[in-house]
Amino acid sequence: MCRTLNCPTSNTLRQRRASKTIMGSETAPKIHVVHLSKENFDPGSSSWLAACTDIRRALEEYSFFEIVYSEPSMEFYRETMSALEELFKLPHETKKRNTHPKLSHGYMGKISGFPEGLGIEYATKKDECQKFASLMWPDGNEKFCEVIHSFTKIISELHQMVVRMLFESYGIKKHYEPLISSTNYLLRLLKYGRSLGETNVGFKAHMDKTFLTLLYQNPVKGLQIRTKEGEWITYEPSSPTSFAVIAGDVCMAWSNDRIKSAYHRVVVKSEEDRYTLGLFTFLDGVVQVPEELVDDEHPLQYKPFEHQKLLDFYQSYDDPDKRDCNIMKTYCGV
Repeated sequence: MCRTLNCPTSNTLRQRRASKTIMGSETAPKIHVVHLSKENFDPGSSSWLAACTDIRRALEEYSFFEIVYSEPSMEFYRETMSALEELFKLPHETKKRNTHPKLSHGYMGKISGFPEGLGIEYATKKDECQKFASLMWPDGNEKFCEVIHSFTKIISELHQMVVRMLFESYGIKKHYEPLISSTNYLLRLLKYGRSLGETNVGFKAHMDKTFLTLLYQNPVKGLQIRTKEGEWITYEPSSPTSFAVIAGDVCMAWSNDRIKSAYHRVVVKSEEDRYTLGLFTFLDGVVQVPEELVDDEHPLQYKPFEHQKLLDFYQSYDDPDKRDCNIMKTYCGV
């Protein structure tokens, strides 16, 4: 993976104050910020090892952190948002062509408590982006395809970088390649409608059923993370080139509860539309806790399971309002 990105540069993990909580508190917890770029240091160097520790601690403490990644250029990110706006201007009937049997993989219309969204499975493959563009535009849309495919490559490489650094911090580098080789990516393109002066719950509180989720958004804030103490904090990107990294249920199980799944939601209070691109990661085959992460302090919490079967179980759960309530313990807990 580092052949593409070279190697990241990370300042020593910095923390910045999150925005006010929805209750108006001025003493909100801090959100970890990790700076990554193509410059300076190689895997194994002191800077690399420090960044690995930073990422692990951020996920263990908050299940969430921010990456500031300045590549490739601001102009590219502007083009990405422009492509997203162009997509959502299409007629509703056109967007409905994006069908998929899996939950939330295809088009979702305007449903209370959820954003309008479309999905591109395997979006790291250019032909899949082309298929999607051909669905939306009868004559295709090469510009859209190029931008979205390039963006997906960048964000998927960031995901691989984060996973590699996390694994190295735990001293289990040998498990990295097998996990990455089994990883599939879903790109979700999301639009949250403007609030028109009222607070709008754009996405109900939930936990992702992914290993990790990476998000990129326009300047309209709204993503909120619940801390271990039960406090909601609003994420405000510190840079126009920032990505949010969110731990999902599969990461929680894989890490043997060292990392918890992030409970999060989107609350929109803006007169502008909020656009987000989300990379959701899913694993093929059997997921199990590495033996190195089981010890006297951390006894085994989860049996081996298949990611897709977990998703099937989640989708068929009798009470949708309780899907996120200890579903991993219910499904594969020891």
